[in-house]
Amino acid sequence: MGRATSSSSPSSSFESSTNYHHFAASSASSHMDFTTDLRLGLSISASPREQPPDWPPPVKLRPAYGEEEHECNSATFFVKVYMEGIPIGRKLDLLAHDNYYELIRTLQHMFNTNIIWAEAEVDGDHYEKYHVLTYEDKEGDWMMVGDVPWEMFLSAVRRLKISKC
Repeated sequence: MGRATSSSSPSSSFESSTNYHHFAASSASSHMDFTTDLRLGLSISASPREQPPDWPPPVKLRPAYGEEEHECNSATFFVKVYMEGIPIGRKLDLLAHDNYYELIRTLQHMFNTNIIWAEAEVDGDHYEKYHVLTYEDKEGDWMMVGDVPWEMFLSAVRRLKISKC
């Protein structure tokens, strides 16, 4: 009344594994290899992993930082313009202007104010209506706009500030 066991099937896991190895050994003579490489190619060493010689170099999607900056500065020269009483500054392309007159006209329109600069004529009785345009040079000094030639100004300016008189 017990269970009938067949002598042809293995009854333990040991016998089962031995039969598998016997099958694998007998099929090793055939040309098919079913092994799988499960390595991830990860290393914990500090030295960088060597690239295979046939590995293509990465594609350059954009120019290097220095090249990009040089190309950008050849056509534009943006500086930040701050006005007293306005918490957010604005960017202005100085190379879009040919002289101080165009710069002042743009700033007066942008900030809706009257601006005094080195060559401006001002009615002495109404200074409270005007703002003064100054710039920070490379040394960090604040100078009045218009006190040097335009080309020298372009080479020295870092940012502009519009202040009340």
